[in-house]
Amino acid sequence: MKFFIRMNTVRWTFNLLFALITTFEAAAVELPSHHDVYRIGPNDVIRVQVFGEEDLTVERKVGGDGKIDYPLLGAVPVEGKTVEEIQRHLTTQLASGYLRRPEVSVSIIRHRNFYVGGEVKTPGGFPYEEGLTIQKAIAMAGGGTEKSDKAGIKVKRLHGQAPETLELAPDALVMPDDLIYVAQAQKFYVNGEVKKPGDYFYEKGLTVHKAITMAGGFTDKASKSSTKVLRIINGKEHTIEISLDALVLAEDIIVVLQRFF
Repeated sequence: MKFFIRMNTVRWTFNLLFALITTFEAAAVELPSHHDVYRIGPNDVIRVQVFGEEDLTVERKVGGDGKIDYPLLGAVPVEGKTVEEIQRHLTTQLASGYLRRPEVSVSIIRHRNFYVGGEVKTPGGFPYEEGLTIQKAIAMAGGGTEKSDKAGIKVKRLHGQAPETLELAPDALVMPDDLIYVAQAQKFYVNGEVKKPGDYFYEKGLTVHKAITMAGGFTDKASKSSTKVLRIINGKEHTIEISLDALVLAEDIIVVLQRFF
């Protein structure tokens, strides 16, 4: 079998980024992403409005140091805070010798990006939107390629300073700075007395009979009662006799033998 790998520069970059992050993390975990709260970070643009004080009503982009420059107060740290927390902080600071009973409102003008890589048609960075789901995010990246694993979607997300890998459902919510990675689908192989031997994309619940059907079905010379599978078990290849209604595993090599009468 020959494998031809075609990878454009953008997709290669995201695959590399995904691999680098993976080396610094533990095994994948499931987290309740629906309850994550949006916290301000670098490249967000926020608007601070102080009612009755035009000079104190400003729009600021959060710098790489996680701070904004604000009149009277100078550099104000905002990274990791919610808009409500920033609002309370500014209210307290302005009330400490600057204004009597300041009325402060903080809102987000523009969110920072999230990223989609792997087996999608247009990988890259995209503007975050509140309420955005994993499924919609992948659609924004052009959808999955024909090689994509529909069940193999992982998300790299920072919790504090530690990146973690999340396995999320399609309706889970995206967060800014997320790296959504769509993996390449796993394969299985069918050889021997079938009409279209070769490699095919694996899907859960696949039976040997269906796998042979995907390979065009038996030839006239096939022994329909004698099928073997070459399977890796604990790092070693084993040959197993298998029935047609048995389940196929990823990377299995199904061999349909020839009958001798």
